[in-house]
Amino acid sequence: MTNEEKFIAKSKMFRLHFQVTEDEIDLLLLGKNVVYKGVESNDRELTLQLIEAYPLIYGLDQYKFQKDETTYPLWDDLPEATKKLIQDRPYTASDNVGEAGLTNTASYVILAIKHLETGTIFSESELTRCLPSPLNQGITIYQVSGMLKGAFKKLRKSRKFKNDNDEDVIDPLYLIHKPMDERLIGKAKRKLERD
Repeated sequence: MTNEEKFIAKSKMFRLHFQVTEDEIDLLLLGKNVVYKGVESNDRELTLQLIEAYPLIYGLDQYKFQKDETTYPLWDDLPEATKKLIQDRPYTASDNVGEAGLTNTASYVILAIKHLETGTIFSESELTRCLPSPLNQGITIYQVSGMLKGAFKKLRKSRKFKNDNDEDVIDPLYLIHKPMDERLIGKAKRKLERD
C-alpha cells in the first residue's frame, strides 16, 4: 500500500468514525481551496494541500495523522468548527431542495458557513459546491440586503482559474468578518422549517 493509499484509507476511517459525509468534509475545508469529495473513490487526485488541510479538521497535523499509532481524537479535542458542524449538521450538496431552495438561498448559505471563524476567506465556487441542488449549480450571493447583510463581505480581489471547458472563470472571494450569531442561525433554520 502506497503512502497515498494509506492516507486515503485513514481519511475514510476518520470520516466514517465521526459520521461525516464527504460534502460535510468539504464544508469544513471551505476557504482552503481544496476539494475532498471524490478522493476516496479516486475520482479526484490527492494533493499536497489536501494532505496538509484534512487532518486539521480533527485537530491533528499531517505528520501526527499519518503515524500508524494515531487514533481518533476525543470529542473534547476536536476543533470547535468540527464539533459545531457535527452537532448541528447543515444541508449539504447531497440533498435536493428543488425550487423551494431558490427562495431560501440566504438560509442555506448561512447554515453552510456558520462554522467558519472570523478571518476565513472562501470563494463563491467553493461555497456553491457545498450547497444542495439546485443551488450547487451556481448562484449569485447577494449579501447587501436580507439575512446575509453584514454576515460576510465581498473582497475586491477574485481568484481566476480555467474550468473544464478551458474557459477563464473569475471566482469572487468573500471574508467572514464577524462570527455568525445564534439569532441569525436560528432565523435561517426557522425559515427552512416553515417552507
